[in-house]
Amino acid sequence: MKDSHTVSTRYLLTMAGLGGLLYGIDFGVIAASMPYIRALKIFTEAQVSWIVGAVMFGGLLASLTAGALAERLGRRPTILFAAGLFLFAVPVVCLSNGSLGIMLTGRVLQGMSAGYMSVVMPLYLAETLPAETRGRGTGIFQLFLGIGLVSAAAVGFGVARVWGAADAPADVVADEVKSFAWKINFWWTLLPVALLFLGSFRLPESPVWLKKRNEKGARPVVEKAAEATPSATWTSLLQRRYVLPFFLAVLVLTLNKTMGMSSITSYSVVIFQKSGFAGSLGNVGDFAIKLTNLLVTLVAVGLVDRKGRTWLLKVGTAGMTVGLGAITAVFFAIECLGVKATVFTGGVTLASFFVMQAFYALGPGICVWLVLSELMPQRIRANGMAIALFMNQLTAWGLASSFLPWVNAWGWWTMFLFFAASGAIYFVTALFIPETKGKSLEELEHLFDRRQEG
Repeated sequence: MKDSHTVSTRYLLTMAGLGGLLYGIDFGVIAASMPYIRALKIFTEAQVSWIVGAVMFGGLLASLTAGALAERLGRRPTILFAAGLFLFAVPVVCLSNGSLGIMLTGRVLQGMSAGYMSVVMPLYLAETLPAETRGRGTGIFQLFLGIGLVSAAAVGFGVARVWGAADAPADVVADEVKSFAWKINFWWTLLPVALLFLGSFRLPESPVWLKKRNEKGARPVVEKAAEATPSATWTSLLQRRYVLPFFLAVLVLTLNKTMGMSSITSYSVVIFQKSGFAGSLGNVGDFAIKLTNLLVTLVAVGLVDRKGRTWLLKVGTAGMTVGLGAITAVFFAIECLGVKATVFTGGVTLASFFVMQAFYALGPGICVWLVLSELMPQRIRANGMAIALFMNQLTAWGLASSFLPWVNAWGWWTMFLFFAASGAIYFVTALFIPETKGKSLEELEHLFDRRQEG
């Protein structure tokens, strides 16, 4: 008979997986839907970029309050709130009926849901799981994030095969069918998120949060309230012992977006079509790279507690930079050297995407949330993670919202060149991150103290 600790840990890992699934489908669903939305020509190219970027903007808004919610309400209620917000957002998007305002509202709410989840779930896992399984727990979050991306791509491919590709002429695939098709990509996501919402009622509250709130009544309420004030938060963040881990965490999360994964995930079908994969071949490419992400994440989950966080980050950022550089070269050849976009150039792009996606999943994908939650000392963890996420989502929103105007003005190759340069900077940053594997939260509290003393 299994002991209660084992059962409890497995349940926590299951909920972590569903939390990652929410985050994955939240960002993955638009890649398959967006070509249909563009083909309907209801919105301008700039407005389509707004619709894509609205999720990142929602994450930006969530980051402003995620830390405060997690501290005031607790980790479990914040997880419930994030799942409930998603369940409300999807019908708003699907019933927008061509209204840009309603569509943007639904997409912003989706982004807020993902934003809250990306802060509170890694935080909850770091505080709830033992040190020897903490890496696996965050790995499960990232693994199911990959499953969410693959699921969205698989459904998108199925929709394209059954109802027709988005770039098919109107006399082949009617606009009414295209309108129906993109909504299917959204409606199915309600089922897994409903499971997360219902399952979260059984989650225990974080023992760290309970200890901080001291529910036995040892500390006065006034003292606890004073501890949570913004001035106290900033005073803590600016203390010398917290500046370095806070700066590294913010830099890592910002670079994780300037490498372009959010934008690439959202525009992957269009990118493949531009590189030479016409029709549903673009959906095939989208599915293939997201499946690669999932398979490599499976490997990374087994490595993160053995090889360590920093080793994976160094290898991952180096390999991803190479892949992004190769994609840059393909689009430079097409846009500047007059090379015709064909199935061959599409295949080279796909191969480069495989490299980029595999190394992303091996390094930044599996490690970023783990490094973030472990680098932040307990006193600043919730609010520090929220501020780091704010920078993460601000960067993602800016890139996604300006993506199409950028490539229309300066070409696809310039965008990928920017992503590759960010990857090189990320690699250098990884050299300064201390290893955290196998260390308890108490040991991590003093990690930077020892580095400063040394």
